[in-house]
Amino acid sequence: MTGDVVDTAEVDAALRSLAPTGVRVGSRVIDGRDDGRLFPIEAGAVERAVARRRREFASGRVLLRQLLGGEIPIPVRPNRAPGLPDGVTGSLAHDAGLAVAAVSFDPQITALGIDVEPDVPLSADLAAMILRPDEAGLDAHLAFTLKEAVYKAWSTGGGELIDFAAVRLTLDRGAFSGEVVAAATRFDGRYASAAGRWLALVVVGRGQP
Repeated sequence: MTGDVVDTAEVDAALRSLAPTGVRVGSRVIDGRDDGRLFPIEAGAVERAVARRRREFASGRVLLRQLLGGEIPIPVRPNRAPGLPDGVTGSLAHDAGLAVAAVSFDPQITALGIDVEPDVPLSADLAAMILRPDEAGLDAHLAFTLKEAVYKAWSTGGGELIDFAAVRLTLDRGAFSGEVVAAATRFDGRYASAAGRWLALVVVGRGQP
């Protein structure tokens, strides 16, 4: 989504409905002015990126700092995830107009996965890449959102790169599970629709996958 006026209050309310106690969530409209709020180590990570990517990166960093409650640099890890302070678990995502993030200081929470995507239909070709045969009937863009959230939680725990077919979804009235089939590992999450977007959040507690 580009150029739309985003109701961040609606998005934030939806995100809070997905998040358990101990997880902070929020959203921020992507704004080119945030580029001036980057720390040098952050600016260096995107100095060769196109302008759109720099805007997305900068607004994501500003949002993470708001949730963390401190003006600290957030570098890029080798796996491209945000380098959050020790003791903090987090996840960040964006579409063309909005960044969303989740963070937790709770040592019992070991991984988070968040995603946001426009609530619009995908082409049949894209749907075929995202949906497994046993997921027929699911909205492909929603499935994409849920699988991205699962993948982020999976990769936080050191999981290798996987494709969409590697994750099998089961949905139940705002809740979902995504099983990384080859590893027999299940991630549970919740999803919602707000401001013309799908939102998904996976929270992994100690003792879970």
